[in-house]
Amino acid sequence: MSLPPSGTTDETGRRPARELLKRIDIGLTTGVVAVFISFLALVVAWNQTRLAQETAKAGVLPIIQIDMGYQRTEDAKYDFAVTLTNSGAGIAHIQTVTAEIDGEVVADYQAFEDAVMNRRMRGWARLTESPAAGFLRAGETRQPVHFAMNAASREVDTYLRGEYGTPLSGMDIRACYCSVFEDCWEVRFRDRRAPQPVARCEPGDALNDVFADYRDQRAAARLDND
Repeated sequence: MSLPPSGTTDETGRRPARELLKRIDIGLTTGVVAVFISFLALVVAWNQTRLAQETAKAGVLPIIQIDMGYQRTEDAKYDFAVTLTNSGAGIAHIQTVTAEIDGEVVADYQAFEDAVMNRRMRGWARLTESPAAGFLRAGETRQPVHFAMNAASREVDTYLRGEYGTPLSGMDIRACYCSVFEDCWEVRFRDRRAPQPVARCEPGDALNDVFADYRDQRAAARLDND
């Protein structure tokens, strides 16, 4: 039987008992509190799940560092190298590596070599090369291009003093890589900021590796010269 409206009397002509109305108020309050507690539990569970995901991502976070330039070797000669190092905690899928001069991609290997040395230095240099893109585990280092300058030490000294122009003027290396969770970042040699998050590197699983292109170009040039 439904309760009479507030301010009316029941069948006996008496108003509803105060105790009954009090029980109704307590039941309604209890229901509201139960809903609120359920909502809080849902929020806490969501935050715990998000924190667990962030912790898992931090445990496999890759951090790619790019180095490029000349260094003295133990026998007082010079090396030139482009180096990619994963100093993070997880494997990095390097999807894009490009060489650029003043923001323009250097697509030709000869143009790249001319940007980092003169032709006399190149004549003395011994090249070791490998692809830059692919998977790089935590703590590992990769050198897509390495020139051992051999007998060119004096020429390199002259070059680095700027007597042929500003060394490596405008030259930059850009890399884009992703984690196992498919979070992606872009990093540049000349930009000393932390890697910047990006939505993605390349469409699908495509790899864009300028140093692999250089290797193919050199191989084709050698065939043409034979």
